[in-house]
Amino acid sequence: MKVLRVAVTGIGLVASLAIGTSAMAGTADSTGDGQEAVQAPSTDVGRTGGLFANSSFELATGADYSVGHYGAAVDTSVWSIPLDMKAQIGRLRLQASLPYEFINGPGQLVGGVIVSSPNSTTTTSRSGIGDLNLSAAYLLARENGVLPSIEVGGGVKLPTAKTSIGTGETDFSVNASFYKSVGTGAMLFGSVGYSWLGSPAAYQLKDGLTASGGLNLRPASNQNYGVSVAYREPVADGLSGQAVVSPYMTYRFSKLLGVTLYGMAGLNDASPRIGAGLRLTVFQ
Repeated sequence: MKVLRVAVTGIGLVASLAIGTSAMAGTADSTGDGQEAVQAPSTDVGRTGGLFANSSFELATGADYSVGHYGAAVDTSVWSIPLDMKAQIGRLRLQASLPYEFINGPGQLVGGVIVSSPNSTTTTSRSGIGDLNLSAAYLLARENGVLPSIEVGGGVKLPTAKTSIGTGETDFSVNASFYKSVGTGAMLFGSVGYSWLGSPAAYQLKDGLTASGGLNLRPASNQNYGVSVAYREPVADGLSGQAVVSPYMTYRFSKLLGVTLYGMAGLNDASPRIGAGLRLTVFQ
């Protein structure tokens, strides 16, 4: 088989990225296809009683777009319409995401990135339900003096997409995230993780490290602005790693409704040229 070229398809590989207050009530929402939107940290949790006391729930949708050559002679563009759900129950966070994908070009979604054969000029359009992504994370320690907040988590991608969109295989990941206030309304964040990719019959994929980091600014309780940088090791032999930078902003209109906007640019030839996305979130 020809050597594959790959690139990130949304904000990129910020799959482990989380932005949060010291209470860690808010985090980034991640999708397995690499497209994700960073949400504003929550300033409080829901007032649900009983078993779900000290809890909050969110439902979000929107659109993600990315485009790049990914080593082929023509572009591959990806539109994604996600349905994201999140439950924060004390220190435990549970998330699920299922996107509907529109892909135009020779590339295919593999492990959260686009894969294309070099110099390919075959352009196909296909659409359908993407892969289901499930994840959980737990806050081990809250920020205390010089010590940062620490969160650990893991996720699984279930192959609900048809093979013309995804690999038809199951992927797994683990990560640890860190958060540290550096002044009034400012926070540094970072994450390291590892992913195991299921390989289809046509080609062999590589497991690898992921890393991300950035700065979040919170000028008001309902606003966040920031930038993140993310990297993933190559998903196949002979390839470069993927690296993207993503500025973002979030705005919470009320206790019930918020919006997130982000942009994205690749930092090397293995990454997409540009990308952008929008999330509308309903809080409960």
